[in-house]
Amino acid sequence: MKTYQYNKLSQALILAAGYGERMQPLTLKTPKPLIKLLKKPLISYILDQLIMNNIRYCFINSHYLYEKINNYAEKIQKLNNYPIISVAYEKNILDTGGAIKNIDKIIFEEPLLVINGDSILIQTKTLNPLERLIHYFNPQLMDALLLLDNFEDSVGYNGNGDFVLKQKTLPTTINRNLNTSAKAFAFTGWQILNPKVVKNINLDKFSLNFFYDKAINKGRLWGIINQDKWLHIGTLEALKESEQWLIKVKQ
Repeated sequence: MKTYQYNKLSQALILAAGYGERMQPLTLKTPKPLIKLLKKPLISYILDQLIMNNIRYCFINSHYLYEKINNYAEKIQKLNNYPIISVAYEKNILDTGGAIKNIDKIIFEEPLLVINGDSILIQTKTLNPLERLIHYFNPQLMDALLLLDNFEDSVGYNGNGDFVLKQKTLPTTINRNLNTSAKAFAFTGWQILNPKVVKNINLDKFSLNFFYDKAINKGRLWGIINQDKWLHIGTLEALKESEQWLIKVKQ
């Protein structure tokens, strides 16, 4: 497939509205994105990637303990000119799709990088873990490009894979894992999508899974395989395992 370098990718959304119940008691007083991994908040690892890739605008949706998310964003903004950070408070959690529609400042005509607030990519093989995803996104062919992982060497993912590839050449269109004999890959929570398509869904609260199914039916949901270390920090066990892995890597 001919690659398509999209040079106008300028905006990102970090999903940070959840309660983080599986990480209690740490999340009783601290929102999950601010839980520290080796003395550094989870969300700061994501922001480092945005800075490295010259993302100019970063939106963070919030609900649970939103004041602490907002205070942290203000602190980071004072240290960095970019990205320009905007925190969008949700009175009621709107789920991943509704979060996009709720942010007025999103440029719906331009692609949007969407990242789960508990998902971290650590450089191991490539110079820049996010660079390949940006490089291969083609708005002419794709409603969304998902970063997938074989999850055999990941941390914190306990499923059987979320999507299967339709072709061996990457990037490729993808489908749901329907327990077929095909190799399944996990979704890392990192993706680039067309927010205009999300905006046109006539719902206020909905999951991006609804959007994915529509894209699959049109052959416009694509995937590419992550080549670096993926840390899915949704539990206390995953946090501890991530710490152990990072300490080992730094030695």
